[in-house]
Amino acid sequence: MLSEEELQKYRQAGKILAEVREEIKKHVKEGVKLVDIAERAEELIRSKGAQPAFPCNVSVNEIAAHYSPPLNDERTIQTGDLVKVDIGAQIDGYIADTAFSVSIGSPNPLVEAAEKALEAAISVVRPGIDVGEIGKAVEQTITQLGFKPIRNLTGHSLAPWDLHAGITIPNVAEKTGQILKPGDVLAIEPFATDGAGYVDDLQQTLIFRYLRDAPTRLRMTRALLRDIKNFYRTLPFAERWLAKRMSKLRLELSLRELVGAGALWPYHVLSERGKGKVAQAEHTVIVTENGCEVTTR
Repeated sequence: MLSEEELQKYRQAGKILAEVREEIKKHVKEGVKLVDIAERAEELIRSKGAQPAFPCNVSVNEIAAHYSPPLNDERTIQTGDLVKVDIGAQIDGYIADTAFSVSIGSPNPLVEAAEKALEAAISVVRPGIDVGEIGKAVEQTITQLGFKPIRNLTGHSLAPWDLHAGITIPNVAEKTGQILKPGDVLAIEPFATDGAGYVDDLQQTLIFRYLRDAPTRLRMTRALLRDIKNFYRTLPFAERWLAKRMSKLRLELSLRELVGAGALWPYHVLSERGKGKVAQAEHTVIVTENGCEVTTR
């Protein structure tokens, strides 16, 4: 079980993130740069007394996740785009994680499918269930509305300084053997698509995470790894966050060397296999004795 101090940190991170989410929704509109949305969200989190738990993701259309715009990204939101914004906040490592989708110009029923699936998933959370029951609620809701859940994207449990803490929450019905207990903290995130229902890795990588110390050839690379470890610990960070400390070429070379040495984990941008559009909705919940508490409502 969580202590009262731990509960309060999770709740405060969730409260801050809910406020940021509602503020950022107002800025997701035609003509706005993706990088401006990401940087505004991250700065709002900091201004409210927390820190980003991971880089803000602004993923458009068939891009499902892990697109955190680089510093020089000129891409803007266009009419017809389906935009997903995924944000996280942490206080002393205690994390809240939430996401929403916006259809630009006209409604897209995928947005409603993801939102209804999230509410259905939350409604079944209680101690003693296999997390596959959450996936079953997601899958049934999305398929009844004529779409597909993304089978190889999942929710996850949260722990201090750990964004993916061991429990994997499917978006389809499964018997996983992972049983919920009071005090578990979960990020539940259905993805709905009109495509194939799977994502694939793209070559592009814009988000990384520290794994371990490792020997490297260049002094600047060793210094970069030391700073990453000190500043971000085991939470994901964006290439964009480091772009002002060295040239783009040197940064790319250093990150590539650190990935190759096994010091960093790369999060590849994820694209829907059938090029279908993707909607996402997400809340963080704490499992209680009788159900769950949503921290990011």
